[in-house]
Amino acid sequence: MTKLISITEHKSNYPTPITFSFGDTVTLGKLDTEYAGWIRVTTFDGNVGWAPIQYIDFEMGSSVGIATHNYSARELDTIVGEIVILIHELNDWFLVRNEQGLVGWLPAKTLTTV
Repeated sequence: MTKLISITEHKSNYPTPITFSFGDTVTLGKLDTEYAGWIRVTTFDGNVGWAPIQYIDFEMGSSVGIATHNYSARELDTIVGEIVILIHELNDWFLVRNEQGLVGWLPAKTLTTV
């Protein structure tokens, strides 16, 4: 179990994060220029957000893809000094669990190991 500590406050800009399930069709948008490996997608319910390219099967140049994983783009809000537990690392983001048991994504650059 890897413990991380927040070295920078993080506030999510996405109050309604996208979610999709294995096998769902998503509409593909632009690639993220700040974080490599992320793509803008629109889910079946019309919600728009960022998803890891690794979680979507698509042909280059196609405007649609099929989800290969279940996914939630939920980000956690943190304050400096907050401790979280690392679940998964992907494309310069960490999927973590906080002390309240909430699970969400945080930019890797906002955390360091305890």
